[in-house]
Amino acid sequence: MRALILLIVAAVALGSESWPASTPPPPLAGFSFSPITSRDANRDPAQDLARLLDATSPDLVRLPVYWELVQPTPRTLDFSSVDSLLDVVARHNATAERQTRVVLTIGARNFLYPELHQPAWAGERSQPWIGIAQSRFAYRRYFDTSIKRYRSSPLLYAWQVENEPLDVVSNELTGDDQISREQLAWEIAEVHRLDPWHKAATTTYNGVNTTVDMLELLAPQLVTHMGTVGHPEAALQVGDALGLDVYVDGPSVPLRDLTSVDLRSKWKQQTVSFWAGRAHAMGKDVWLAEMQAQPWDSSGTFAPEDLVESAIDYRQEPLQVVLMWGVETWLNDPAWMAAGTRALDILQATG
Repeated sequence: MRALILLIVAAVALGSESWPASTPPPPLAGFSFSPITSRDANRDPAQDLARLLDATSPDLVRLPVYWELVQPTPRTLDFSSVDSLLDVVARHNATAERQTRVVLTIGARNFLYPELHQPAWAGERSQPWIGIAQSRFAYRRYFDTSIKRYRSSPLLYAWQVENEPLDVVSNELTGDDQISREQLAWEIAEVHRLDPWHKAATTTYNGVNTTVDMLELLAPQLVTHMGTVGHPEAALQVGDALGLDVYVDGPSVPLRDLTSVDLRSKWKQQTVSFWAGRAHAMGKDVWLAEMQAQPWDSSGTFAPEDLVESAIDYRQEPLQVVLMWGVETWLNDPAWMAAGTRALDILQATG
């Protein structure tokens, strides 16, 4: 155990080094948006999305195709929750100088708490029952019909298949809800079969820093006690693009009480460089699928200026997509809206 502790300390120290990089082409930058967040706040999702589009002019918006909303009963499909938001994007594009496209996220696990968006009729919200539900005709009808419905949309940029499917995301509403590797492989293959024109990404998080990621690759038995290390290599292997979920402040962020937001942001910048190198060698993309763009709580430890500084750091790395997380915060706070708009401008800058 003492040797493991020393190894962890060394990993943290190595992870604080800076890696130089030349400025690559700009990524497609935007944000994630869920209608559930607006409804929980007693707001209209279409109006919220329209405000955000007009204020920020994003390249991309990630939208969910929630299983629980699209398939309210085993025999019923209702795509109104998706179509209404796509209509907002289309109306925005009719007059916008910068056109916005969408990433559609499908699967039992989708973004936004509690991660698993499984309808009540599908059974217990833990494995093995999730896998049983996914193997049945009703789920596969939801999955295949979603792809067929939107594959020809001029708004579609790419698919995201499941959300952090291989990771353990604990909460009080679900049990073990990891998606099996076999199911994930089938879903990505199904996207490729039904829509060979658009890429299929999947997402995960990584360890505290790049050194931990390298240890996970080379000596996984040494990082089993390190807590949240994610599954970036496995996600990279199965998808066309690796989507990294990057948070630098929050209760689940390792070493939050011992390090600064700035240092942790530098660690994540190194993470992007490391995984981009592996992905590009395989002919695959790397996304920041969730870039923290809101405070986790009221502590004030992640401020608007930290969002801008994060954008400056990530702009130096060879990313294909950057999607900010938490933009609904901006609607009620001019300081966050200004910082978010500035961050998007930095990410989209060509020089």
